[in-house]
Amino acid sequence: MAATLASPESAGTGWQARKKRAFGARTFRVAVAAAALLVLTNGPVLLFSKSVLDRTGRWEDLAVWPFLAAAAVAGAALAAWGLSGARRRPVEASERIAAIAAAWFALAALASSLWSVDPAATVWRSSVYVGMALLAWAIARLDARDTSAAIGVVAAAAIGASLLLIVLRPDLGLGPNDYWKGVYTNRNSLAPLAAIGVLAGLRFALAPRRLGRTAGVGLVLASVATLVGAGSRTAWVSLVAALAVSSLPVVHRRVAGRRGRSHATKVTAAAAGAGAAAAVAGLVAVWNVPTFEQRRTIWSLVWDRIVQRPLGGHGFFTFWDIEELTQHVLLRRGSAHNSLVEVGLGLGLLGAVPFAAIVVLAARNAGLALWRRPEADTWMWAALVAFLLVENATESFVLWFSYSWVLLMAAALDCSKEQADYNPGRCWESGADS
Repeated sequence: MAATLASPESAGTGWQARKKRAFGARTFRVAVAAAALLVLTNGPVLLFSKSVLDRTGRWEDLAVWPFLAAAAVAGAALAAWGLSGARRRPVEASERIAAIAAAWFALAALASSLWSVDPAATVWRSSVYVGMALLAWAIARLDARDTSAAIGVVAAAAIGASLLLIVLRPDLGLGPNDYWKGVYTNRNSLAPLAAIGVLAGLRFALAPRRLGRTAGVGLVLASVATLVGAGSRTAWVSLVAALAVSSLPVVHRRVAGRRGRSHATKVTAAAAGAGAAAAVAGLVAVWNVPTFEQRRTIWSLVWDRIVQRPLGGHGFFTFWDIEELTQHVLLRRGSAHNSLVEVGLGLGLLGAVPFAAIVVLAARNAGLALWRRPEADTWMWAALVAFLLVENATESFVLWFSYSWVLLMAAALDCSKEQADYNPGRCWESGADS
């Protein structure tokens, strides 16, 4: 029997239908990832519990933990979907190390329930972290544009909702001394999201379409206003550092294109040296500022607790709930104000090793991607990772079911943004479709 050839019209219609389905699937993945990340910013959920339902707002509250569990389940579902649709390819050594480190951290947190100072709390909180690791894997499988879109949606939603609350309900949206906190518990939770909004807004301000550029400029303006209102010095310092670091590869590429690589290397080295000198001068300037001085005191106090249990820690995510362990007034603030110190407190060396591996790989991947392909998406991703790393030096954003930790794990697990310039076929299908 002779084969029937499809007409050009039917072939074109089929291609358009497949394109629509692929676009719909990508949009759905972005929406679910953004929703899960928004839950993991914690503020809206805690506000719902405390101010809407007049409940405690604690992690075990029936108005809180189902949202966190749903975010973890969403991460697991996205990871399973991504795994089923991924093409087989050689696994890079850095990816294998990152996957081992992320799994090690999550499973170590779960295992610490065996020796935790509060086993019941540790076991369910660390279970959520397993889902967060899977969410990070799913985000790492998104292509660069979809990752930027998800982060932009989260920042826009957080900032937009916060500004509305500040205007309509200042009794809820303002904190002590009239600092802005919006839908979050304090200004140090709102300000990092505003800084991320600046980075996402700058990325979309470079979009080819006028609508994207307009939205990007609007997000930048709203984010800067929120940063000013929140008045968080740590967020400002982290943002400036991220902008400076992420600008170096772009400057190098531009100068190399005009004056040659040798001249570009000299200019980049001089700029990096000036930036390092400015960072040292800034550190000296704030060394005795009360905020930084208190942090150094907290680190000293927490170190005394770490050496009591150096290998396995006190159990993941529970130390601050035990009154007998937090008698000092500064320990009642509920945070070590440094993610590495926080991990050492909760998991000891068992958690510090994979934490350090994830941090190093996140910086490596984002930096290489920007160096090899300096464009809007790789710039935003590198700037975001730089911001998160600096911010985590003065805040414990590895805890509190944090979106920050998810994004750092995603950066460590990411392959497409670094490798696409060399061999797109080696990356996952989501990256090849972009």
